[in-house]
Amino acid sequence: MKKLIYLLLCFSQALNAQNLGFNGAGFFENYDGDVEKYLLDMNQPFTIRVPGGAISKFHDPYNVKKGWGMTDANVNDWFSKTGFDEDGNGLEKWLRKTEEQPNHSYLDDMIKLQKTFPNMQVIYVLNILNSNAEKNMQAIRYLMQNNVKVVGVEAGNEVYGKYASFNEYVNDFDPIFKMLDKEYPQIKKGIVAGANLNRKDIQKWNSDIANYKGNYDAIILHYYYTKAQLEEAYNMIPLRTEYKGENTSRQDLEKAYQKAADMIFSQDLLGEGVTYANKTFPGKAIWITEWNTKPSEMLGNTLVNAAWQFKELVELRSRVEFLLVHNGVSPDKYGMISKSTKYDSESATMLPRTGYWAYILASEIKNGTAINKNGKYSVPLGGSKEMYYYFTNMDDVYKANIDVQSSSLISATIHYVSGKHLYSAAGTTGYMGKGSKPTYEITGIKTESFTGNIPGCAFGYIVYKLK
Repeated sequence: MKKLIYLLLCFSQALNAQNLGFNGAGFFENYDGDVEKYLLDMNQPFTIRVPGGAISKFHDPYNVKKGWGMTDANVNDWFSKTGFDEDGNGLEKWLRKTEEQPNHSYLDDMIKLQKTFPNMQVIYVLNILNSNAEKNMQAIRYLMQNNVKVVGVEAGNEVYGKYASFNEYVNDFDPIFKMLDKEYPQIKKGIVAGANLNRKDIQKWNSDIANYKGNYDAIILHYYYTKAQLEEAYNMIPLRTEYKGENTSRQDLEKAYQKAADMIFSQDLLGEGVTYANKTFPGKAIWITEWNTKPSEMLGNTLVNAAWQFKELVELRSRVEFLLVHNGVSPDKYGMISKSTKYDSESATMLPRTGYWAYILASEIKNGTAINKNGKYSVPLGGSKEMYYYFTNMDDVYKANIDVQSSSLISATIHYVSGKHLYSAAGTTGYMGKGSKPTYEITGIKTESFTGNIPGCAFGYIVYKLK
C-alpha cells in the first residue's frame, strides 16, 4: 500500500509540472548511438509522444511484434474506406512502412529507453479508429508493468473529420478511458479538439466537446504556422537554390527570412490558441502534442525557426501542461535531431539541428522575463538568487537596458545561439538545392560573461546571480 501511495505521489508531481518534449514520429526508426548521446548531452527531462501522428490508425504493438505492429490488413482496411491519410499520402506509403518494420516490438525499445532516461515520460496515442479497447490496454499494461512512465493517453490523432458525429468518437474512446480509470487512475486522459477554426465542422466538433460531460482531463491541440499565416514570406523563399556557404551574400535569402521573422514574431498562433482553449474548455488542461512550422522545407532547421521555438517553449510552459514539438528524432528537417541529407557532408549521420539547441536553452530558464531593445528593465533586490532575462533578437546587436545594483551582483552570464544570418542552420535546409554547400554555422550554445550587448541574429538568455 505504501508503494502504491508513493507511485501515485510521483505521478501527481510529474503531471502538476509543465512538461516539455517532442512528438515521437520516426523516433525508433532513426534512434542510434549518436541520438542517445545527444539526448544524454541535453541533460534535460523530456516527454515523448508515441507512436507519433498518422501511424496511430494502424498500430497494435503488443500483439504484432514488429515495430509499432502495423499489418497489411489494417492498412488496406483503412485505405479501402478513406483512400488517403491525413497528410494526403496514399496506400503505397503505409504498405512500405509496414514492410520496413523491424522484427521486434517498439514497446521493448520504450522499456530500454526508460532505463537510459529515468526522467522520461510518455504520452501514448491510442488507436481508436482501427483497433479495440483491449488491444490498446494490452500495450499500456505491458509498458506500465515494465516501469515505463506512461503519464497520459491521447484519444487518437487529429480525429475530427473521421467521424460523422462527436458521439461516434465517444463510443470509441470511452471504453478505453473506463478501463484506464479502473486499472491506472493516475494516467491522465486527453481528447482531441481542432485548431483550424475557419472550418465549420471543427467549430461544431469543439462545441460538442465543450458540452461533453464525460470524464477526461485535457484538451489536445496541434498548431502549425503554414502558408495560411506566412504566405508572403513563403512566397519569397527561393526553394532549391544553390547555396555556396555562409560567407556568400544572398540578398534574396536575407529578405525572405527577415520577412518570415517579422511575420512569425508579430503573430501569436499558439498563444491565441491557448487563450481560446482555456475559454472554450474551462477547467481542462491544455496539451499541444504537435507544433512547428510547415512544411519543413520553408523554415525548418534555420535560426529563425529555432528562435521562435525557443520563445514558445519559454512562454507557453506556464500555460500548457504538455508542449511537445514536432518532432524529436526523424529523417526530416523538422527534427531536433535528424538524419543528414544528400546536401550534408555526411549522408547517413544523425545530427543535432537548431531546434535541439532551442530546447536546451528553453529548458534551462526559470521564470524568465522577456527583453527587447526598446525596453528598460531592473533586476529587483531581495528576490531570487538567480534572475533570468531572455531574448529573440532577429536584428543587429544592441545594448540591453538592464539596471542592476553592482553591490548585489555576483555574476552575469549570457547563454545563446547565433548566426550570421536568419537563415543560418545546422546542416541542410529547405532552400538548398543541388550543388549546395551545407551551413554548419550553428553547432552549439555559446556561454560568455555578459557585458551588456545582445548579439544580433540570436536567441537565448542572461542569468544574473545575486547575493
